[in-house]
Amino acid sequence: MRTIDLELDDIIAITSAPANPEERQMLDRLARIDSLIQPKEALALFRLCRRLSEPAQLLEIGSFQGASTVALGHAILGKNTNIFCIDKWADYLQQKDFQDFGRERIADDMKIMRNFIANTLFIDKQLRMLRGESKDFEQMLKGQMFDFIFIDGAHDYESVAKDIRIAFSALKPGGFLCGHDYHNMGHGVREAVNKVIVSAETIPIKGCIKETTLWFAVIDEPQYEHMIAEIYSLHDSGDISGALQVALKANTAYKNDELPNIISNLKLELYKTEHH
Repeated sequence: MRTIDLELDDIIAITSAPANPEERQMLDRLARIDSLIQPKEALALFRLCRRLSEPAQLLEIGSFQGASTVALGHAILGKNTNIFCIDKWADYLQQKDFQDFGRERIADDMKIMRNFIANTLFIDKQLRMLRGESKDFEQMLKGQMFDFIFIDGAHDYESVAKDIRIAFSALKPGGFLCGHDYHNMGHGVREAVNKVIVSAETIPIKGCIKETTLWFAVIDEPQYEHMIAEIYSLHDSGDISGALQVALKANTAYKNDELPNIISNLKLELYKTEHH
């Protein structure tokens, strides 16, 4: 069962209708926050989360000062829905993603974290704030599973690919996965999403929301996609043998036309490497 009951075209065009009074209230709050989230993007996140069936769990990877969290939070107020926000809230001056920000905007890590707390205070007990890196979140969340995951962490290829893999491991079957900054501005977001999401024939519902830089996908079998993404990751790191082991394990659990081809190619590549 998919967690958001919308057809592909409806998701793509979800921002087409003008904002209603409740949505304008959310956008007014957003306008007071120093952020790169645009109003149409906040509107899309709000409307998507409003379609979630209750009870539901949301995960946000990368929160900064809470602009996208405000959109998500307004959508879930009073509902049997919780949001988990994970971020380092540290070292912004060293992060390439913030190189266009003036130093005065990102020099004080604690101020940024305090701003996040102040901006999202209205969500109250429905929000859980987790300080750490996404690679640590599995231990921090202890097996929580999510209906909706929004990725807006580090934007280099390796980090985005890693965050997508982590999301696969924590997403419920039929869950909704989306992320920010799918554009041609030198980040690795587009490259990672194209490789892991766009090229996957097993993910038929995917695309970009009009008038935004938001990408999205409905993941029917997240554990399968996690294994495929892990195969790619091991292969990219040069661990052909490790990639083959994961592929063989996946083939035991899932029977489809994709895995035999992957296994065959990995075996051939491993043979060439060992007999070079």
